[in-house]
Amino acid sequence: MNSIVSPTSVTCPVCNSVCEDLPLYHYTAKQAAAHFCPITRDADRYQRLEASIKKLWQGDECSILRCNECGFAFGYPFVGGDEEFYGILHEQKGYPVWRWDYDVAINQALNPTGGGKILDIGAGVGMFLSSLGKEWERYAVEGSESTRKVLEASGIKVFRDLSTSADKEAGTFQVITMFQVLEHIAEFHEVIAQCRKLLSVGGKLVISVPDGEAMIRQDRLTGCPDMPPNHINKFTADSLSRVLKDAGFETTPAIFEPSSWFNFKGALHLRVIADSTKPHSIAAQVYRVPNKLLRTPLIAGLGVLAMLKMLPYFGQLSKGGAFTIVGIAK
Repeated sequence: MNSIVSPTSVTCPVCNSVCEDLPLYHYTAKQAAAHFCPITRDADRYQRLEASIKKLWQGDECSILRCNECGFAFGYPFVGGDEEFYGILHEQKGYPVWRWDYDVAINQALNPTGGGKILDIGAGVGMFLSSLGKEWERYAVEGSESTRKVLEASGIKVFRDLSTSADKEAGTFQVITMFQVLEHIAEFHEVIAQCRKLLSVGGKLVISVPDGEAMIRQDRLTGCPDMPPNHINKFTADSLSRVLKDAGFETTPAIFEPSSWFNFKGALHLRVIADSTKPHSIAAQVYRVPNKLLRTPLIAGLGVLAMLKMLPYFGQLSKGGAFTIVGIAK
């Protein structure tokens, strides 16, 4: 890819308008790899990530473009991570036990519906589905073979291919959920169309995604970007509603993640990550310490330093970084 993107040559994936402004940001494969795994933390993993990212981008560079018409921002080249990329990325795991958007789904979709067939796309090990009662017949879509085995062992039926399942199970589901999934997918129009096909009339599609505006704010204040090819879509509530309406859904108003101290704490972690990508920084030196018992309190000290720097932005950084929209199938 050339280092300068011609705005007149790129159209918005949501509304097909020409993106006329210059890129918001520009990244190299080295910067992206360092974001996911600083070379000071694990040089071998960093190098494998860099090679995988270059293969995805078919080059060394990526830009973030934003559409003035609908507010949607996206990575260009417009390609998400593949199995190889996520296999390397997820060598370091860290998923929450329970999420705020699970409660939104229960209150806005499951409780009003009362029961039936539910499909969770990107279900992980089934934390959400496993919490549901017997009134729900539980299905999942998950890309990892090892994770599919965990789901099946929990009594959850697994679809290996969403498009094939949409043909076989058309109109039979009452609820479909996607928690922090759609930001990874270039073919999001096709995925939402398949969801509409699976849902009965009046069925509910619950989608939570990072808030595109919050991700841009995160980059500006912490120096830690919402980096492709992991997240390639930066939806706003308006742009996601537009996609859903085009696919045959009515939409409810977006519900935004509540402000909290934990959001600010997460921003401090991002600031430390951003600092650790600079080879000669204090944070980079700390991550080089081989003794974990010594390294752990030093990293905590980095967090304290980050807090002192970021306290003036507490109000902005404590805001939630995601939102949920419920689409109702027409």
